[in-house]
Amino acid sequence: MRIRTMMGRRTTTKMVNNSRRKAGLPARRNSSTSLVNYLQKDGLGLGAMNATDVQVSRTERNNAMKLQNSSNLLMQQAQLLGEKVDEGSGTVTFTAQSVVEKYNETMKNLGKVSGVLNDYYRQSMKEIAESNKGALEEIGVTIGADGSLSLNKEKFESVDGEKVKKLFGSEGVFVKRVGVVASRITDNAAASVESASSRYNSRGNITNSYLSKFNYRG
Repeated sequence: MRIRTMMGRRTTTKMVNNSRRKAGLPARRNSSTSLVNYLQKDGLGLGAMNATDVQVSRTERNNAMKLQNSSNLLMQQAQLLGEKVDEGSGTVTFTAQSVVEKYNETMKNLGKVSGVLNDYYRQSMKEIAESNKGALEEIGVTIGADGSLSLNKEKFESVDGEKVKKLFGSEGVFVKRVGVVASRITDNAAASVESASSRYNSRGNITNSYLSKFNYRG
């Protein structure tokens, strides 16, 4: 009786697999991974296409999130620096260093997120620094060949406070303009995150829906 049962199972499995092959589907014993491979090799290529699209959307979303985070912190630190410079706080140097770091990080992230607005904002940030290059150097802030900023803390702490205030005070030309642009970058990055997330979810759902139609279990 047991032998007949096993033989019956083998026969049924063979019949199912033969039917699946005739229909152009992988045999039952293949895993879902094999099904994906089959779809990628198939002339339609729909599985491979959506897998690539999903990965692209995920990368775009992650880059936009990084940009949103760095530009938002730059905006906050620029505002804080302005307040500390106005008050003559003893922690001005620490905050100035933070602004320089977030400026560099935001510029780097802008280069990873495509779009006309992001290109414009990146150029605007560079122009803010370049147009104040001489004044920045006087207080210890230099512009590198790649457009990044660096702060000489010893020089910064030894210069006249009024020179620092003209650039880094709440109404200073550097801090005020950087804060405004950083705010716009943050808003635009937030919109990019939402857009990329929407595409990522929709493409992922399309792929899952397509694959589920072929997820037969016999």
